[in-house]
Amino acid sequence: MNKYYNEHSTILVTGASSGIGKCLSKLLVEKYGAKVIGVARSEEKLNSVKELLGDNFTPIIADVSKEEDWIALLNYVESNNINLTGVINCAGVLPKFSAFNGEYFDKNEAVIKINYYSVIYSAKHFLPALEKAEKPIMINVSSSSSLCPFAGITLYSSSKAGVERFSECLSAENKKVRVVTVMPGFTKTDVLRSQSATEKEKGLIDKISANPKKVAKKILRRSRRKKRIITGFDAHLMNFMFKFFPRTAPRLIGWFLRKTKMEIFNKMQ
Repeated sequence: MNKYYNEHSTILVTGASSGIGKCLSKLLVEKYGAKVIGVARSEEKLNSVKELLGDNFTPIIADVSKEEDWIALLNYVESNNINLTGVINCAGVLPKFSAFNGEYFDKNEAVIKINYYSVIYSAKHFLPALEKAEKPIMINVSSSSSLCPFAGITLYSSSKAGVERFSECLSAENKKVRVVTVMPGFTKTDVLRSQSATEKEKGLIDKISANPKKVAKKILRRSRRKKRIITGFDAHLMNFMFKFFPRTAPRLIGWFLRKTKMEIFNKMQ
C-alpha cells in the first residue's frame, strides 16, 4: 500500500478545477482511493469535477491568494474533524508576456499572491495540522521558469522561484512533513488563459506541451522517493542550460520564443 496516497488519505488540492490539479485529484480518488478536498475559485468547474469523482471529492470555493480563505479552509477541516494527510499547492496564474514596468506590475500584482503567497499561507496554517498525521506530505508546484530566467515573465518567474526556494527551505527545516517541490515544463493547462493567443498559436503551444495526466502521474509516483521533481524535456533543458551557461541561456530562450513569431511574445522586451 502507498504510504502517502491510499484509502486512509485525505488531501487538499488547490487549483483542483482544471489542469494538473484536476488530474491529481482524479488520480488520488480513482487510483489510490483517497479523499480529496478540491479548492478553486470557479464553482461551475468544481461542481463538474464533483460529478466526475463522486463522494470522495469535496469541492470548496476559495481564493488562495487571500489568507482569510486559508483560515476558513483550516476551520472547515478542524470543525469537521478531518484527519488531513496532505496538501498539494497547484494553483497558479501566468500573466501576459511583457517587459516589466510600473503599469505592468499594477495590473498583475495578484500573480505574486496567487503563485507565491498562497504557498506561504498554506504552510503557515496547515503544517501544524499535517504534523499530526502519520505520513503527511506537502507538494508545492513551482515551474520550469524558476530554473532559468528569461525576458517577459518577470513576475511569474520570480513568484515561482520563490515557491521553489520556500518549499526547499521547508523541506530542510521540517522533519515531520515530507515537503516536495515540483518544476513542470510547459503543460496543457489553462495557465495561459490570460494570454491573447490565436487558435493557431494555441495549437503550436499544445504541440510542445506535456499532457497534464502524465505530469500528475509523475508527480504522485516520484514524490514518494524524491523531494525535487522536474518534469518535461523543456524543463530539464532549461535547468541544464542555466546551470552551465547562465549568461547565454536566457538570451537563447528569448530568441527562440521571438523566432516563433507568435503575437503573445511580441512584448517580451
